[in-house]
Amino acid sequence: MTDLEKALQKRSNITFFREDKVPERLLIEEIIEKAHTLTPHKNNFYHYEVEVYGPDQDEDKKYATLSTVCSNAKDEFRKSNNSEDFKHLEEVYEKWLDYHKNKMKYQDDKFWKMRIDLNKFHFNQQMRAPYLLVYSQRPELLTETQKNSQYYKKGKLKSVFNVNDNTRGNMWLIQAGMHGIITSMLAVDKGLDASFCKCFFYNTHIHSNIMRKARTNADNIAFTLGLGYNDTNKMKYRSFVPKASFEEIIKWV
Repeated sequence: MTDLEKALQKRSNITFFREDKVPERLLIEEIIEKAHTLTPHKNNFYHYEVEVYGPDQDEDKKYATLSTVCSNAKDEFRKSNNSEDFKHLEEVYEKWLDYHKNKMKYQDDKFWKMRIDLNKFHFNQQMRAPYLLVYSQRPELLTETQKNSQYYKKGKLKSVFNVNDNTRGNMWLIQAGMHGIITSMLAVDKGLDASFCKCFFYNTHIHSNIMRKARTNADNIAFTLGLGYNDTNKMKYRSFVPKASFEEIIKWV
């Protein structure tokens, strides 16, 4: 098995990152800069951008995590205009978090109802990774570097690519996905873990700078990518949906 295959096999979505072991910022910078260089971009146009939230922005990540709630009540929170609902949601999250961090203290029979109630909820805790990369569409396609180039000043860029919103389409999602998987592979190669998240919604009562780009549409954020070290002692991510077979997806013509 090649090193690349090993990295691809090792990478899997996780829920909890270690809080006692945080990667150095220089290592994260090295990984992201390499991904920037290695990711292919058609005509060198960058349709996406990445915001990096480090360990100092944990409060922002905490409130963004509230928007990842998965339960039968998810739609109620999504549509709610009542700030009290989100105070309640925050209380539920804090209890849920404490439960998954300290399960042993909740084993007593007196907590049986609390365990049942908390298991009705799930939060994508990977949003609180030490480093969280948030992928979104660039509001303007051309960068300042490109605008200052002689190629642009001579008016040649339009002949290469018709630069307007109608032609951009889903290119930003394609590029963001490529950058995300390359970043995750480089991180795994350095001994880190990487976890993607797309389960979130926007509500004005969730006060997180991370979610501001989802204000008009949650799809304005393609996904987030958390980087850090997996906490193997906490809850593990499991998908209950079986994988499709090779033959169902790949068609030889």
